[in-house]
Parts: sequence; C-alpha cells; structure tokens
Amino acid sequence: MNTIKHFMWGYQSHFRSSQELNSTRLFQSLDPGFNPDVFLVGVLDEKSEDRFTTCVEPENNFWAVSEDFSKVPAIAKTIIAEYPERKLMLSLPKTQQGEDEYLYRRSIKDAIKQIVDEHPNKPGNMSYSVSLPAKVDCYLVSAVIGSQENVINSHYFLLKNELELHEYLRIRIPVSLIDSTMLEFLDYTTTELIKPNPGAEPGNILKIEDMTRSAGDRFISGIVWRVDQDCFYGICELFRSCNTISSMFYEKSVGVGNILLAKKNQKFLYRKLRFATPVRLRNYREARKLLELASTKLKLHSDSEKIYGLTSLSSYNEENEELFEIIFQGHHHWELSHSGKPLMGVKYGQPFLPKQSFDEQKLRFNLPRIFNDISNTQIENIIRLVKQAEQESHGTMLVITDDAEQEAIRLKTQCTALEPCKINPKLLRQLTPIDGAILLSPDGICHAIGVILDGMATKRGDPGRGARYNSAIRYVETSKVPTLAVVISEDGGVDLIPNLRPAIL
Repeated sequence: MNTIKHFMWGYQSHFRSSQELNSTRLFQSLDPGFNPDVFLVGVLDEKSEDRFTTCVEPENNFWAVSEDFSKVPAIAKTIIAEYPERKLMLSLPKTQQGEDEYLYRRSIKDAIKQIVDEHPNKPGNMSYSVSLPAKVDCYLVSAVIGSQENVINSHYFLLKNELELHEYLRIRIPVSLIDSTMLEFLDYTTTELIKPNPGAEPGNILKIEDMTRSAGDRFISGIVWRVDQDCFYGICELFRSCNTISSMFYEKSVGVGNILLAKKNQKFLYRKLRFATPVRLRNYREARKLLELASTKLKLHSDSEKIYGLTSLSSYNEENEELFEIIFQGHHHWELSHSGKPLMGVKYGQPFLPKQSFDEQKLRFNLPRIFNDISNTQIENIIRLVKQAEQESHGTMLVITDDAEQEAIRLKTQCTALEPCKINPKLLRQLTPIDGAILLSPDGICHAIGVILDGMATKRGDPGRGARYNSAIRYVETSKVPTLAVVISEDGGVDLIPNLRPAIL
C-alpha cells in the first residue's frame, strides 16, 4: 500500500493518472507527436495545523515538489490586484460575490503558471497550461498539462490570444485548434474535480470526438470575436452553419466555394457585386445556392451573420487578424484559413489539424544525403515534382531510387512500365490519377507508373496509417540502394521516407 505524504484526497493519484490518459488520447488524435505531461497542484484553502500548505501529485520522482509552490498565495495577491476586472463593480451582491470568487481562483491559477514557467527544472520543449482550481476537501486543486512546443509550433497559429471588450474586461480567445482543445480540456478537468471523490470511479473515459467538436466550435467563436464582436449569432452558430452548408447539395452538386469572413465595411475588401438585401447565413439553402457564385478570385463576403455580396481582396495586414477565409472543399468538408495558411479542417462535423506542407528546405538539404551524386538542378526538379504531387486531392506517391530502371523491370507484373522519359509538373499531373507509385530516378526520369510496391514487414509500420504509407515504409526499409518515398495523403500532408534527423554540422 502506497502512503501519500502530501495528502489532498484519497483518489488524487487515480485522478491524475486518468487525466493523463485522457489528455494523451485527446491530443494524439490531433497530432501523434504529442505526449502530454499531467500533474496536480493543491493550495490549502482552509486553516489546518496538520495539512501542508501546498501539495504536488505525483510527489515522488518528479521535477517539481510541493514546496516549490509555497509562494502561490503571496503571488496570487499581487496578481489579482492587477486584474482590470477588479475595478468593475456589479450591482447584485451575489453576482459580485461570484465574480470575486472567480478572480481569486484565477489568481491562484496564474500564480501556479508563473511558478511552473520560471521553475529551473522545467523540462525543455514543454509548454504548460493550468486549469482553474476546484475545491477538493480543503485544497484548491489545479491540473497542470504540459505539451510539446515543437509539435505546437509545427502547426500554424494566430498571435493574439486576448481581446479587450472594454477597459475593465478582457476575454481569452484561442489561437489555434490545439489551443482551443487545451482550453476545453482544462475546463473538463475543473468540472471533474468538482464532482464528489474525483478519481474514485474507474473507467471515466473522455469522449474524444465530442471534445474536439466543442474545441472546433470554440475556436470558430473566437474567430468571430476577432472579426466583429457584435455578431452574436455568428459567435454562437457559425460552426454549425458551416457544417450544415457543407452538407447540402445544389442541383446534385456538392458545395465548393469560398467565403471571406470580415466586418461589413472593411477597406481591404474590393466589392465587385453587392446584394440589395443581404442574405442571412442561417438561411442555409440560400447560402448554399450563393456558394455557386464563389470562386478562388471572387468570393462571398460575410461577417458570420449575413452575406453581403461578391468581393476580392485588395490589401490586408495579416498582423491585424481580422480577415479569415472559409473554404468549402466538398461534401461535409470545409476549412478555415488565415492569409492562405490553414488553421482547421472539418469533415462530417469533426475538426482536425490540416496536414502541413512539406518542408522544402529540409528536402533540399536531405536529398544529397540520400543520393550522393545528385545535382542542384536535379534537386530543384524533384522539389517541383513534389510540389505538384502535393496538389493532388486523391493522394499519390513518388518513389525516387538509384535503381529505378532495374526496379521497373523487376516489378513489371505489378506496374505499367514506360520507355524512360523525363517528366515535368504538368506531365506528372496526368500520371497521378491511377493507383500505385510513380517510379523515378534522381535525375527525374520516370520508368514506371501504377507501381504496387513490395517489401518485407517492418516494425516501423503504423496501423493507424493507410496502405500507401505502410507499403512505402516496407519498400524503403528493405531497399538495398538509396531510395526516397514521398507519400501524399488524401487529406493533405506529405511524408518523406526516410525522414532523416537534422545533420550535425
């Protein structure tokens, strides 16, 4: 039996372990690179001679210890005095009491965050978030969740995370789907801590799909706050509106088109056509019909509540973060972007992180590490081909190997062999619709298309990925000559196999 020295309540270790499992499942559903770190900090909220002032769970073999947080109450007093909301007096005593209690708990949360961020033993490459504390027994308990900074930074995110509604009130707005998911999870842990004996019930498994949908909705609401604070309906309903419009057909065709999301009279919009009577976005059928007018050049303009007409973009300072684009890409499929950079994709109402474009500089640097005799001209040609392949919506694969000519002969029964020919991006576009890989030599000569790859099974396979990715892993792992596979998935994103680690220069 384990004895807890820094005791808060009997199920504290069970609660922490269950939330670590929940956070791992949740954030790895967004990006498999996440490996969250969860611990609890409790601050004594009642006078007690036999209780520690602060407690950390886990209390053993961890980089932070309970005594590290002994200054939380003192720091919280300094922090709460700086909140602009402290100057706002509410008319109803109960409302004022509730606001004071909230600000006190928020100051405890911010004090814990300050200590964590400044801790000399804090693990590198980790960013920590803290939940609003909940009262458990005689402690105010916060969950602290750490996530990998390199994974966060590998996805595009906005910069402003706070909006000032007036001098006495600021609101927190998420900068990305990851950030929004973190805010949802922090709220969830607070709610779980409020329940009697948190951690006592085994098998309390988080519903991942429900939380990511809530996170997507929360993220879109924050986007509308940035665009126009007066669009209350848009703040509450834009996520649902986009899902509904994307699900609808017009004369048997799926919805494809673009909506620019911006305040009504923004100067950076060049209006080509204005509707005499703006169409409400929640008039889904009419909005879906108007989507037929939108293209990559002329786009519908909406403030999230009404559609005003067709417009194009003249000039926009992306640092202002007040113009966004909703791109309807097919049945039940849309994407949110900012300045041409994807922020969130949604399929069948389920948000996901858009796959990032391949790292052109990394490929340029790694090609000579794989193919010793490749020239700069050949490197640039391969990069152009990869860029073109990345545009194909159905997914494809390029296999570049020193042994391409012999492999085309060896695999002739499971490919369409060609008379060797040099291909360019325009020709490549004609070759990708059929299944199978395109077999190239490093000089850009194509030897076969529709190649069904072989290879021995390998431990590096990923059952969560498709057949295209795993067949590329098997083929490259068992190849006896320098080989690179470029896998373009159907939902976007490029995998390079092998994915070489940075060289030590």
